[in-house]
Amino acid sequence: MGRRVFITGVGRGLGRAIAAGLMAQGDDVWGSTRSGECDLGPAGSVALDLRDEASIAAGIADLAGRVASIDLLINCAGADARAFGQPKGDSGPFDFDAATFNALLNVNVTGPMVVTREAMPLLRAGADPMIVNVSSQLGSMQVAARKGRDSAYCVSKAAINMLSVKTAAALRGEGIGVVMLHPGWVQTDMGGPAAPMSIDESVDAIIETLGSLTIADSGRFVRWDGHDHPW
Repeated sequence: MGRRVFITGVGRGLGRAIAAGLMAQGDDVWGSTRSGECDLGPAGSVALDLRDEASIAAGIADLAGRVASIDLLINCAGADARAFGQPKGDSGPFDFDAATFNALLNVNVTGPMVVTREAMPLLRAGADPMIVNVSSQLGSMQVAARKGRDSAYCVSKAAINMLSVKTAAALRGEGIGVVMLHPGWVQTDMGGPAAPMSIDESVDAIIETLGSLTIADSGRFVRWDGHDHPW
């Protein structure tokens, strides 16, 4: 048996593909969807809605009733502004109402923070525990300044990077690592068909990278292939 892994957002896209890849190599994979249903066949899945703190707490409590520990937590579930009715395109910082902006931050930043907080007892019981927060190149100050796409999404990914850095510093003494991962621009529902990288290309590299991470990598912002991503 490999590591015990918990991944948010295994219902589709990148989360689903990463779960399948880890299962194929023998990891004990658990996941979450908003409904709790998943036909992928992981060891188990729980209902967890990143928009709702009580739902997150209940979902992790459900998980804790079925497993004693987690070795790897992957905060993968997320959204861009289209999930909240914003048209696709390059939207500036003043093109959002406050409700949409805050909703996106809630899903992409606050939600993963609460998941991690609630999962800490399971992580502390894990073997060489690691937290991987799926970020984006659009969370990079250098990259986002040059590229378009919705500003709220860029802000949310920059925020998850800062949250990850602060979490890494807080948990290093406990031997729990935290890494930010840019999966590449991938052909998912969010990435779209114009993306240059297939899901398989991204996930094959991500699986290899996940297998190489140690506490020495804590605080890094890495690409799918394990190389450092510019801040």
